[in-house]
Amino acid sequence: MPDINMPKLSDTMEEGTIVEWKKKSGDEVKTGEVLAEVESDKATFDLEADADGVLQILVDQGVPAKIGAPIARIGEAGAEAPPQKAKPKAPEPPSTSAEKPTPAQKSEPPPEAPKEKPAPARQQAQDGQQDGREIKASPLARRLAEEMGVDLASLKGSGPEGRIVKEDVIAAGGSRPKSDRRRPTPTTERAAGPDVEVVEPTRMQATIARRMAESKSTVPEFQVTVEARVDLAVSLRQQLKDSVAGAEKVTMTDFLVRACALALRKFPEVNSSWVDGKFQRKRAVNIGLAVAPSQGMGLLVPVVHDADIKDLIQISIESRQVIERARSGRPGEGDLTGATFSISNLGMFGVDEFTAIINPPEAAILAVGAIKDVPVVEDGRIVPGKVMRMTLSVDHRVFYGATAAQFMAEVKRLLENPVTLVVPPS
Repeated sequence: MPDINMPKLSDTMEEGTIVEWKKKSGDEVKTGEVLAEVESDKATFDLEADADGVLQILVDQGVPAKIGAPIARIGEAGAEAPPQKAKPKAPEPPSTSAEKPTPAQKSEPPPEAPKEKPAPARQQAQDGQQDGREIKASPLARRLAEEMGVDLASLKGSGPEGRIVKEDVIAAGGSRPKSDRRRPTPTTERAAGPDVEVVEPTRMQATIARRMAESKSTVPEFQVTVEARVDLAVSLRQQLKDSVAGAEKVTMTDFLVRACALALRKFPEVNSSWVDGKFQRKRAVNIGLAVAPSQGMGLLVPVVHDADIKDLIQISIESRQVIERARSGRPGEGDLTGATFSISNLGMFGVDEFTAIINPPEAAILAVGAIKDVPVVEDGRIVPGKVMRMTLSVDHRVFYGATAAQFMAEVKRLLENPVTLVVPPS
């Protein structure tokens, strides 16, 4: 009987929580069928069956499980599902028979009527009541409702048996004017005085805070900044969008991913990590893209795997897909893991230049600013040009200033000669 273990969805994930089991013990399931909705530190994703058979649930919904821990099993189809753990029995009422009590029984006080134990917080979140009416909502939907100020009692659920799911809350929150939205409830916020309010972080925000503090306190980093002329890249991007099928949504970030992937192949020291006092040079070139989630504050880093062996159009399509899946809360397996180098582009927000914090165990991250129209000197004449500033943050334990400068010079060369980026990978 194969175990279903808690999967590792992201490099920072340490445990996951079953938000909702879509099946129950004893149900026959098919390969690829969704068994449960699982919440990690960065997203909520669907857990699928990897075999046909009978499901046996080992971990109840709402209970955290460590990465790799068994959470369910699938037995042979047609076989009887193994019994689940027996629930503790309530104390039996005192006997009414005329049997003479033993000395031990005499010394014990008569048992009290069993008190109903309060349901766990997540169970209450799933089966809450408001105004005497039962409200069925997933824990994720209830949490989003609190953050967005949406009244669950006003919603009609689209899930099984009218259950309110995340999409119902997002749809309701997005359709209401901000002035009509309630402030976060005391479950996510508490007063700290007339001028300050304290807001509890989400699991994602707490993880980001911990990892960024670790990075700044343990990684000896330095920065290198270059400015690239991107007139030709901007022009080529427009030509591709106008004339090449599949290139309609190519972005400057796609050009950057391709340029960095080729540069990483030329300078493998940059595509490395410092682990347990040794260098680990990664054979795969996997580029992480720092993006904001679709709702609330936070940071997601979906990954384009094997970017050095993919052409510009493939990179454009795949990056858009992994970003959309991550932002929707339904990342695929590997979408948030395995990055060997990251890019953070804030140019679309008008930021000219910034430095990004390294995400260990990666050794570097590239921060990209806006494309600006400026006067530049060309062949002794002042002409209009388009420039973009890029800053590389480097883990000084892994490589040094000269390598960082050479890597950035190569990225700049590729961007300023963008035809090299559309040539199929060799």
